[in-house]
Amino acid sequence: MKKIMLFSLLALFFTVAFSNDAFAQKKKTKKKSSKTDEYFDDSGFANKLWYGGSFLLGFAGSNNQSQFTFGLAPMIGYKLVNDLISVGPRVGFEYNNIRVQAGGGGPVYKASPLSYSVGAFARVKPFNNFFGHFEYEHQSAESTDPDGNGYIEVNPQTGKIITERVPFNNVYVGAGYNSGGLWAYEIMLLYNVNYPDNVVNSPFSIRFGITHKF
Repeated sequence: MKKIMLFSLLALFFTVAFSNDAFAQKKKTKKKSSKTDEYFDDSGFANKLWYGGSFLLGFAGSNNQSQFTFGLAPMIGYKLVNDLISVGPRVGFEYNNIRVQAGGGGPVYKASPLSYSVGAFARVKPFNNFFGHFEYEHQSAESTDPDGNGYIEVNPQTGKIITERVPFNNVYVGAGYNSGGLWAYEIMLLYNVNYPDNVVNSPFSIRFGITHKF
């Protein structure tokens, strides 16, 4: 009889303990679920994020020189002040394939310089389709014209075009147009206010890209 009573008490104890543990787990799961819901609701962090990226694709050629360019730069923005302002990081890379033929049908010299960058941006969107864009970018560019004199040099020993990695601290200011909607295309015109004076290329740049939830 004592064994039956002891067994019954133990069974009751474990039943109550299991019930309390199950209730606590359920409460914890519900609390965690509510935090997840807050993360994804209309005022949550995830709903304030938008995604985008610009791309570059081009080909240029002349009688003795050709260049193929491909670039990609993804970005993530976070909306502030009633979605009027966005801030976030941006990274990018640019690949070039250059072929130059010496005069008179001579040998063909090649180079494949690769540049990459990392930076941060801020956007102001006072209207549905137009925005201002401000950006700081640190760029490590592999250049075929490190002196900025507009000439390409060839190493006579290796027969390859000479390249040199050059750092740039770019500061862009400009404006753009976004088509609007969940998925949209955009175009920007930017001016690099920190462009070196000894570089032949223009400080203006045009970017084409797409955005999601901007």
